[in-house]
Amino acid sequence: MLFGDVRLLVAFEVASLVAFVALAAWSVLDTRSALPTIDVAKLATGTSEEQWLGIYIEKQHVGYAMSRQIPAGDGMIFQEQSFLKINAMGMVQKWASAGTALVDAQGRLQSFDFVVSGPFKVTGRGEVRERSLHLELVQDGALKDIDIPIQEAPILNSTLGTVVRGRTLTPGMELTVPYFDITTMSNAPMNIRVEAPAVLPNGDVAWWLRTKVGSFESRRLVDERGNSLREESSLGMSTQAMSREEAMAVPDADPPDMVALASVPFEGPEPRGAGRLRLRVSGVEASRFVQEAGLQVVEGDLLTVTIPLLAELAALPVRGEGEIEPTPTLPASDPEMRAKAAEIVGDAPDRMTAARRIHDFVFSYVKKVPTIGIPNGLTVLHSREGDCNEHTALYVSLARAAGIPSRIAVGLVYSERLGRAFYYHAWPEVRLGEPEGGPPRWVPVDPTFGQFPADASHLKIVNGDLDKQVEVMGMMGRIRLEVVEAMP
Repeated sequence: MLFGDVRLLVAFEVASLVAFVALAAWSVLDTRSALPTIDVAKLATGTSEEQWLGIYIEKQHVGYAMSRQIPAGDGMIFQEQSFLKINAMGMVQKWASAGTALVDAQGRLQSFDFVVSGPFKVTGRGEVRERSLHLELVQDGALKDIDIPIQEAPILNSTLGTVVRGRTLTPGMELTVPYFDITTMSNAPMNIRVEAPAVLPNGDVAWWLRTKVGSFESRRLVDERGNSLREESSLGMSTQAMSREEAMAVPDADPPDMVALASVPFEGPEPRGAGRLRLRVSGVEASRFVQEAGLQVVEGDLLTVTIPLLAELAALPVRGEGEIEPTPTLPASDPEMRAKAAEIVGDAPDRMTAARRIHDFVFSYVKKVPTIGIPNGLTVLHSREGDCNEHTALYVSLARAAGIPSRIAVGLVYSERLGRAFYYHAWPEVRLGEPEGGPPRWVPVDPTFGQFPADASHLKIVNGDLDKQVEVMGMMGRIRLEVVEAMP
């Protein structure tokens, strides 16, 4: 079953459209955190301004967001809360977030706290330190310290208005600022380009700004104070400024299915189960897909995926080097994860046997349920449910805990579940032996579908955790495929 990558859509689209997942979250944060909470009452030095936005998918009202700005000395306090209904493969889930951010006069982040409530609750606090952004994240009862290297204090999506406020804007003007997204823990430059002005009904002038982080773009209309009046992004997602009553009047009807909206149509023969697949890519450059010798090759507009025959791969010891380190979402060093990995792998004589045992365990252990939240291997080990991101997070966590080099791949996979199309998907890759005893080769496996190895309909766009997957978002709604050849 698909589909973990509706989370990618939610993470990037909603982080962009709803802004920073942030309002008075300190009351629900884990008391073990060493970072102080933001005392709004103590820091506030002026009157607050409040704005409400309705969130839409395909012109259907599916949620709301409230933002409040309060002067605090030379800077500003941003309080925000949001509510959103997401439909993933017919399963409607509700997602709420709240928190607070303290920024300086330029809108650069100083400290923040937040909570995200849904199937999996996540809370956290953070502060900018010299050359790093320190984050304390609480998920599934575990407190994790994360340090993200930065060169300078970043802006948040919600503080973008502070960057342009007071500037004389002209069409074609461009700004580049450091940007941080807590939903994906990604830190990257944001390019802001001023587009055409617009005259509002009251005669005031507003400006369209196009923002770009990596390859992901969105477009927003801001007034003279930098307040967002409207924002538009891919796959029909948008927000619209309105009254509190209008924003909160979310209808009971189910929202459009995000998985179906993110599907990629194709022409040609059936690709399911293919060992070798050749496709023609249009809508985006084929070079956006990963080039990897022996697995995925790009030549002009043609993409060729070849899955190695396992019988031809030389045996390797279970433990290897590289890609075995823990990360915030892949807790490979956790004692419980290590114990479970040792139990599953047992007396496996080689890496392939061990990797297959972990695959078989995850496939049967995790219930296939569309899920919205930040994927974490330990959380999945406890909850025993999730979609492709949960399956992948648990698999890679267990494999690394066993010393097996493994990593996350994200891209497209064929499925007929919602109609004959390719869908955004995540799966693990394992470093196994190469034919004739050459250097190790990365081989895709898919514990969501129960494929070891995965078939050639797995088209890789990027390797990496959430912070690397923004590249996928920039391609959504644009890719078109033609299956030229499908071989067993």
